[in-house]
Amino acid sequence: MKNVLMYFMMLLTSTVYVCAQSLNDYKYVVIQHQEDSKKDIEQRMSKEFPLLGFVLLTEDEAAKLSEEEAQLLLRAEYLCRQSAQCLFKLKLKNNNGDIVYEDEQVAAAGFMSYKNDRQSAIKKIFKQLKKQNYQFNPTEKE
Repeated sequence: MKNVLMYFMMLLTSTVYVCAQSLNDYKYVVIQHQEDSKKDIEQRMSKEFPLLGFVLLTEDEAAKLSEEEAQLLLRAEYLCRQSAQCLFKLKLKNNNGDIVYEDEQVAAAGFMSYKNDRQSAIKKIFKQLKKQNYQFNPTEKE
C-alpha cells in the first residue's frame, strides 16, 4: 500500500510540474497565420513579441529547430471578432498543445474605425502580457 501511495504522489507531482510552466520557460514564438486575418494584426504582433524579449520565428524557421530548442517554442493563436465591439483573444501554446498564457480584450467601438478597434484591443493584450515581466529563464531538465 505504501508503494502505491508513493507512486501516486510521484505521478501527481510530475503532472503538476508539467502544468506549472511559465512564460519564462520559453524563448521562441511563432504566430499562427490565419487566412481570413487582417494584415495589420500579424504586423502588430510581429512588432510586439520582440519588444517583450521573445525571438519571433516563421513556420519554416521553427521546423528547423532542434528537439531541445523546439521545447522552448510557443505558438501564438489569435481570434479577432468585430461587431459592435472588437474582441481579441490570444493563446500561447507549447508544443504539447498546453495553454501557457491566455487573454482576451474588448475594444469599445465608439467613433473609431475597425482597424483602430483591432489595434486598441491588441495593445491591451500586450499591455497585460508585459505585466507578466517576461524574461527567458530556461529550466534545467533532469
